Amino acid sequence: MNAVTLLLGYAVVLSCVAPALLTWPGVARIPPRLAVTGWLVAVGTTLIAWLSALAIMIVGAIHSVVTNTAMTFCVKTLGIARADRLPPAIATALVVLLLLVTASVALRTARRVVISLRGYRRRNLQHAEAVRIVGYPTSHHGVVAMAADQPTAYCVSGGRRQTVVVTTAALELLSSTDLAAVLAHERAHLRGRHHRIIATLNALAAALPRLPLMRSAAKSVPALLEMCADDAAARDHGRESLLASLLTLSSGHRVPDGALAAAGTAVVDRMRRLMEPEQGPWWDPRSLAMVGIVAVTAAVPGLALGLCTL
Repeated sequence: MNAVTLLLGYAVVLSCVAPALLTWPGVARIPPRLAVTGWLVAVGTTLIAWLSALAIMIVGAIHSVVTNTAMTFCVKTLGIARADRLPPAIATALVVLLLLVTASVALRTARRVVISLRGYRRRNLQHAEAVRIVGYPTSHHGVVAMAADQPTAYCVSGGRRQTVVVTTAALELLSSTDLAAVLAHERAHLRGRHHRIIATLNALAAALPRLPLMRSAAKSVPALLEMCADDAAARDHGRESLLASLLTLSSGHRVPDGALAAAGTAVVDRMRRLMEPEQGPWWDPRSLAMVGIVAVTAAVPGLALGLCTL
């Protein structure tokens, strides 16, 4: 078996198997940061495996056309055992056709991802500018207040300037300690670049809609990132304040596209989690199992390339 076949096969298997591994019931009891790592490693490893296989195939195809060794390329890389019986012209045409199709699919997918990310960034910049024009600064650094009847708090990243937006209704309803917990939650989103993670996963899911891994990651990771921000806020301000703020803000209204709201995603699950006892240490068996899954997932492509080059 050659490297291309191994890498493509691994990417396909991982794309189908990883969602089941990363959504098993035990994942709910591990630190959300570790669960996010599992999703991102699975997505990244799948992309690396595909890109590596495509790079090997494209470089090999170009080399075979230039050196007139198309039949050798067909046998070694494509696994066509009877390619040596093909006329050289037909073998070369087959390799050129494969090269064109592969490059076309890769470029089309990359173009869709880039367009999606640029559109997200443009909308975020526009919304950030609108917030700074319509809203007014508060006594909290980087926090802008907007007049609205619905209690809401969310963050928006526009260029180098990052802003936390709080409505006047939220300012009226939240106590000082609850407001501090909300602001800590939103700043944790900004520090962790959670906007970019979600935007990238959504772009990949849109560009590769038939891949279960990309769809599942785009669906599951946002809630986990909210829990990561919850943990950061709870460490500084306590679970009680954060839980009280979620109860106040969970009005069920829609927040602007590209924004991460304190009470906008998986609110019930997050509130239930905050009311439960704190999770065990990182050496809990479920956490160790996830660490093992992450390590094996990331290591397989390298092992495959190493074995195929021996």
